Amino acid sequence: MRIFIAVDVSTGALAKLQNEIMSVAGWNPKDIKPVEPQNFHFTLIFLGEKNDSDIDNVKAKLAQVQFEPFTIIYTGVGAFPKPSSARVVWVGVDQVGGQKLMALADDVVARMTELGFSADKSFSPHMTILRARGRPVKIGDVPARYQDRTFGSDVVDKVHLKKSDLTVAGPVYSN
Repeated sequence: MRIFIAVDVSTGALAKLQNEIMSVAGWNPKDIKPVEPQNFHFTLIFLGEKNDSDIDNVKAKLAQVQFEPFTIIYTGVGAFPKPSSARVVWVGVDQVGGQKLMALADDVVARMTELGFSADKSFSPHMTILRARGRPVKIGDVPARYQDRTFGSDVVDKVHLKKSDLTVAGPVYSN
């Protein structure tokens, strides 16, 4: 089973932002795909294909994670790997919320390291909202247009072990 650990979010403001960015950037829907709002999340660590025994161990370690709920404010827009050749368009979070997300990710990664897992990349507090369908896209001045704007907020109060099923229509995530 393909698994990862994430924080789910539930804001409708980001779905509106997706449509606005698509319009501002003038993208063809054949070239870029919005992430379905029910799939919005912050991946803390991707664990990959794991068996039932691994999953039981991960659940046990995850049950040890404790933190006070905190608020994140969505702000700014960017792209990976770079704006001139974007495969992913993301929305960022405020500095305080981002620091708390990073501390949470560090705690989760440390616990997974105890089980022999390692993070494939360091955590960067962002949420993917759009993905290029094939070749990368240029996002032009989109980051500059949105750098000082906020797009709503969410309360982070739970961490989930999530399963990812890859389908022709895109990934399907479940807790």
